[in-house]
Amino acid sequence: MEPDISKIRIVLMEPEGAFNIGSVARVMKNMGLSELALVNPVAFRNDDGYRGAVGARDILDKALLFPSLKEAIKDTNLVVGTTRRAGRLRRIFCSLEELPERIFPILNHGKVSIVFGREKSGLTTGETDLCNLLVNIPADKKFPSLNLSHAAAVVCYKLFTNAVVSEVPYITDPAQNEEVEGLLDYIQSVFADIGFFAKGTPDYVINLFRKIFGRALLDNEEIKNLTHIFHRLYGLARANKGQ
Repeated sequence: MEPDISKIRIVLMEPEGAFNIGSVARVMKNMGLSELALVNPVAFRNDDGYRGAVGARDILDKALLFPSLKEAIKDTNLVVGTTRRAGRLRRIFCSLEELPERIFPILNHGKVSIVFGREKSGLTTGETDLCNLLVNIPADKKFPSLNLSHAAAVVCYKLFTNAVVSEVPYITDPAQNEEVEGLLDYIQSVFADIGFFAKGTPDYVINLFRKIFGRALLDNEEIKNLTHIFHRLYGLARANKGQ
């Protein structure tokens, strides 16, 4: 069975140009994708937007609007951020070539968000922290920054062409991002209460768990089991403190 790429949500973070938004809608329709989400966009249902969206006005008209990235991704099961910058805090976890095999197992029973950053500045570190995976689009080192719609075209084309020839095992009950974030919040509260963060901040620990959980593609049963494990850990820690 081919992966259902219509379950992929393309998320644009604070896009600044209506024509660019329309152009993304057009390339999505070219490649069989239909769900566009926009976080704090400029006005786009106008002449510029529709001119960019030639033939894909329907995608533009039904685009989902959100006030924050956290809201835009909470009902999806895996979140992929696109970035051209690597580094200690922005480790590239998969290449564009690897992306289909990382997300296709989710698609028949869950949804995936692919997040594109602002035209001028991309995604912030805080926004990439909310992503389970980061993917890099290769380009010439002398001029690596792609136009928003061009970046979306490259990613959508890769997913479309791979979907035609892919046979993948599916995860039947994938956990939504909101549920994973709830588990992360609980882990953070447990660690804070037992004094784990006494000499530092929780950011790097929680982000590490987020990346690990993203690569593992957790299902709902695993969320329940992990919650139980950390609940037991918390109880044992409190007992050892005599509380």
